[in-house]
Amino acid sequence: MKKSFFVSIALVLSVMALPVMAEGEQVPIKIKQTSTGGELSQPSKSPILVPVVYLDGNVLSFDESLEGCTVQLLDESENIIFADFIEENQTSVTFPSTLTGTYELQIVRGGITFYAYIIL
Repeated sequence: MKKSFFVSIALVLSVMALPVMAEGEQVPIKIKQTSTGGELSQPSKSPILVPVVYLDGNVLSFDESLEGCTVQLLDESENIIFADFIEENQTSVTFPSTLTGTYELQIVRGGITFYAYIIL
């Protein structure tokens, strides 16, 4: 009886550990520290959790961890050509279909900017 209970618990936990499959291709995200104030700003001593995002055509999808962040696209001259604030329970952003080419995707969270280069 105890053995089957533990096997059942192990099975449930293993299923819960499976990653949620998102549509599209995972975007490889990098981190850059941005200034949040004067010279006394200290970098965080805790690990930075890099968001996992997927791009399918012109739709960027992600989990709720990006709530309160800003998603923006920069062109080759580093001009912001698209920006969107991530609201509560929002899990995707759709870029305008008129945007084509290579852009720098930035996800801004406080003093940290996550970035990647994407092709739309």
